[in-house]
Amino acid sequence: MTEVKRRNRLKQTLPLKERLLKSAEQARTLALQMAPCRERESLIREARLAETTAALEQWLRSPGLRAPD
Repeated sequence: MTEVKRRNRLKQTLPLKERLLKSAEQARTLALQMAPCRERESLIREARLAETTAALEQWLRSPGLRAPD
């Protein structure tokens, strides 16, 4: 008989938007400390993506799905 695997459940303490913005801030801070290179560009792209995702998440949660401000 095989053992049933259970998912590790983790209760998030911060809302998704805050986690995304914190991640973006960390990536951008790290990128600004680096010399121009591919890794720096990747971190800047990651920060931009996290900020965009946070804005989209806020828009999706808004009543009536109005366009973001």
